[in-house]
Amino acid sequence: MKPTQWTADEARSFLAGMQAVATLHGTRPLGALAAEMLDAVRQHVLHADTDLDALPDASPAELAAQIQEPGRRQEFLQFLILMPYLPMQVDAEQVAVVDEIARELGLDPTTLTDLHRVRDDRLKRLVFDLGRRGLAEYAGAEAPLEQLRVVARSLRQFVGDEKVAERYRGLEALPEGSLGRTLYQFYRERNFPLPGEKKSFSEFVITHDCCHILAGFNTDMNGEINVAGFEAGLFDTDFGFELLLEVILDFHMGKAFSTAGLLAPGTGHFDPADVLIGYERGLACKVNPIQGWDFWQAADQQVVDLRRRYGLPELPGPVLLPAPEITDAPPPHDHD
Repeated sequence: MKPTQWTADEARSFLAGMQAVATLHGTRPLGALAAEMLDAVRQHVLHADTDLDALPDASPAELAAQIQEPGRRQEFLQFLILMPYLPMQVDAEQVAVVDEIARELGLDPTTLTDLHRVRDDRLKRLVFDLGRRGLAEYAGAEAPLEQLRVVARSLRQFVGDEKVAERYRGLEALPEGSLGRTLYQFYRERNFPLPGEKKSFSEFVITHDCCHILAGFNTDMNGEINVAGFEAGLFDTDFGFELLLEVILDFHMGKAFSTAGLLAPGTGHFDPADVLIGYERGLACKVNPIQGWDFWQAADQQVVDLRRRYGLPELPGPVLLPAPEITDAPPPHDHD
């Protein structure tokens, strides 16, 4: 998504639409996590001083009349689509409100189809579709034959590809604080196999791990959702929000969706403020490290310099975050 300037009236309608989904047009109380989400969107997406206690109950037609620019409509709908996931059990009545507003907006994004599939518990089909789109976005593999080649290459690296592994082991020789050296240490401190080493996820996930380093988010369950928020902001298409959906299913709803049995799922790890800080950083980033970016051209450069060049904020602390403890403990604040 591209950064968008919202007028005060548009911001009010944006938040009113989110509230309409969460409360079924005022017929049920606004939940604590939904309230946090509204406030986080107000701060980090809309940059508005809207009074959240005085939002109108606008109809779908009124919302569509207020938010007309196509890019704003798309971003607005993506955030409406997120709302039914927050209670950790997708609510069909909330989905129906999203559908009403989407029809008025004249939009039918892939993420809305994804929401319907989660509502209907059709996760196997969703895994297949997201996997196919992921091959296209991460590896540039559009045609079926190209996708088969990518899968074969990934399987070869999972079994072990010494030539690939040696190239990534060579990152250890780069200067301290460089992206390549930091990535090497990132893997070793977490006991992750490098690409080409046995049981590795292959080098196609390197760009995702670079997002962790550049955006400053760790690899615990909260960090995985937060970095997916960053990735949602990187893309001009709804694929970024699909990446966010994957980890919401894995680490907020406990669905074991994309972890393939290699990682345990978790529940309650969606922190709206942190996720939308990530989204805000993604919007500001001048490059998309997942698409059209060459890791090897950046590998010898200092992470702090890359952040500055890419429009990311200066972050406190070391560029290499310590490996987290593995836990399914939810955030310390209460979302009930």
